[in-house]
Amino acid sequence: MRLYRYISVLVAVLGGCRSAPDSTASTLHFLRGAVQTGSGPLRQVAWKPGDVVDGATAPLVAECRAQVQVALEDRRSDAEQGVPPAGVALQFAPDGRRLAIGTVGGRVEVVSVPGGDVVATRELAEGAVAQVAFSPDGGTLYVGEQSPDAFVYALDAGTLADRWRRRLADDLETSAPPADDTMYGRFSLPGAYAIRVLGDGSLIVAGAHGWNVDGVRRNRSRIWRLGPEGDVRATFPAAGAADAIFLFPSVDEGGDVLVGVSRSAEGPAPADLPVGGLIDLALADLKPRWTRQFEPLKPYFKEVFFWEAVARGPDFAFAGLGDGRAFVLDGAGGTRAELEPGVPIVTAGVPIGVGVGFATASAAGVWYLTTATNIPWGSADPAARPPEVHPAENTVHAIRPDGTPRWDRSVREAVGGVVLSPDGTTLLVGAGAREADYRTDLYGAVLLDAATGARIATCSTASPTYFRPVFSPDGRWVAVSGAPYKTADGGVAGAYGVTVFR
Repeated sequence: MRLYRYISVLVAVLGGCRSAPDSTASTLHFLRGAVQTGSGPLRQVAWKPGDVVDGATAPLVAECRAQVQVALEDRRSDAEQGVPPAGVALQFAPDGRRLAIGTVGGRVEVVSVPGGDVVATRELAEGAVAQVAFSPDGGTLYVGEQSPDAFVYALDAGTLADRWRRRLADDLETSAPPADDTMYGRFSLPGAYAIRVLGDGSLIVAGAHGWNVDGVRRNRSRIWRLGPEGDVRATFPAAGAADAIFLFPSVDEGGDVLVGVSRSAEGPAPADLPVGGLIDLALADLKPRWTRQFEPLKPYFKEVFFWEAVARGPDFAFAGLGDGRAFVLDGAGGTRAELEPGVPIVTAGVPIGVGVGFATASAAGVWYLTTATNIPWGSADPAARPPEVHPAENTVHAIRPDGTPRWDRSVREAVGGVVLSPDGTTLLVGAGAREADYRTDLYGAVLLDAATGARIATCSTASPTYFRPVFSPDGRWVAVSGAPYKTADGGVAGAYGVTVFR
């Protein structure tokens, strides 16, 4: 079940009406590249700290203000029952004027930005909508389910009518949700774990399925390159689905798809797959170019685990591991640098560490996160709590392509998810829930200068955000999502929804 531990991060945003309330109608607000009086229209102003605009002096740090709020289905019962909080799939259209939203209840919605008006909506899946992605011209919306069929749809972006669909369960096999609707039930279904749309309109789709059959754990995964009309152009493995788990591949349009390989199935692992490692595929035909396997960090870990810290640059690769290590590899999979930002240290007789859970890369280097302090599984009493905070907890790291450091920034928020703006200048980092820490003034998202780590703005929400925030194509808008969460007194707060900030 450790594969899904990270999926259960608490998330929530300000819910309710589609326009953000404003009690300061006459106040001038300085936003990134704009000003706004109260909740009035935005005016594009390239202000600098200390500038005077309409009699007001510009601050050192910009505000980040909610402009649109989209309420989704009622998910309070999830929080009440301890079910992992519902995630939301998000993507802006190429013109930045629409936002696609996919919900855990199978709903797809397209809203205008900044108006928040519903362009189209559709109830789609017998399960969750796990992925949404626009075509380069914005006319098609691709949607991936986590459901018994695990369909990938191509929908008209204006009406959400079908153009074509492909059933991933034909390769991944199908399964039904557990009859008792257990906490992790929906995660046992086959699903689309990535849809990446390339410049030529073709798609890279990653599908995975981990489930039990008569008490025996099974895995199936495959990667497809599909044409804009849904035709299969290449697959990996070519012969059929793999007995492993492929999650969240990193795609470099220069020619590579980098995939972390995990496995939870019983029995011997396939000899031709680097379980606990990486496989690099040629983008054109998905044929393997190289593989790299990592040894477990003993004595604290018996296996290697990846989450969303696999990233591909133009001539390098990055892998962040759950044990606190990170590797920068060259174009052939050889080690350029081995980093140890979060490896366990012993304090008060107990080992504590932090994982490298999220990363993004460009030609300039890599930005990655070390998250919450933990005790390595099996290293202490399961009921024990970390006696201290690991020095690298909740830290954003920036390194060059050769692995040398650029900067580290420890933040007060609980970090989860990191996205680089399209122009490469700004980082968007999610601010989620802290374990056994019920402070409610640290939720939302943080914008950092990618070159220096300086805080540009803080986008505050009333509850923890999900770890998949998104930028608009021009970098001016950001969207975050969340769900109800349990409060310190055992109640439930927050709402399932999406907030768009400027």
